[in-house]
Amino acid sequence: MKFALFLFTISFLSTVLYAQVNTEKYRSPQNKHGVAGFISISGDIQTGNTDKIEGNLDGGIDWKIENITTFFILESEHQWIDGTRFSNKGLFHIRNVIALTNIISSEVFGQINYDKNILIAKRALIGGGIRYKLIDFKESDITIGSAYMFEHEKYDLPANALHEKKASVSRWSNYLSAFIKINSILTFGGVIYFQPMFSNFSDHRILNESNLDAALSNDFSLSIDFRLRYDSKPPDGIKGTDTKTSIGIKYQF
Repeated sequence: MKFALFLFTISFLSTVLYAQVNTEKYRSPQNKHGVAGFISISGDIQTGNTDKIEGNLDGGIDWKIENITTFFILESEHQWIDGTRFSNKGLFHIRNVIALTNIISSEVFGQINYDKNILIAKRALIGGGIRYKLIDFKESDITIGSAYMFEHEKYDLPANALHEKKASVSRWSNYLSAFIKINSILTFGGVIYFQPMFSNFSDHRILNESNLDAALSNDFSLSIDFRLRYDSKPPDGIKGTDTKTSIGIKYQF
């Protein structure tokens, strides 16, 4: 049953078509309280606006106290060209989730990030909403969520660009997330977001991140990440769709 559920979920997440992050890959066991987290080092191949090989350093802290869970997430992307290091992307995300019942939770979140690959010089967002657990097994679940999100973006654009250099908008963030423990070795975590602008639904983003971990020991695992980002109205000269695949080693504590 779990394996069939996994196949359905990964197919859905990958074919439906990164404003926000995949907190499912940062999740510690449900029965574990206190502080937990992980550090991940990986390389990746990108297609779309950027075709290159890069290195990534990601990390997160998961702090659980009774019915309250707080995530602190840091992601970074670096590139080395002729011995010189460049930082192309950076992100800091914080999210607080309060379990109201066994299946309903409230959440608030905030994030700052930049992404030179798609000309985002600075981005900040804050929001909050409700998440509902659709399916709940002992070590697996599927959840939907809906939230209000306010974001401010500053783009690195030339003076004659048609796209706004600065934008402050309200978006409706909706998502489907899954955490599935396939067996004692394999674990899948994935999320897909649909984020239309409240004032103009034709201006929307579709964001997908899926992660498959293969345990190498109690603390280390091989991690494969796939990300897809679609923007219906990207900045001048930027493609609407980006994909990214990363393979790396994760240490979890």
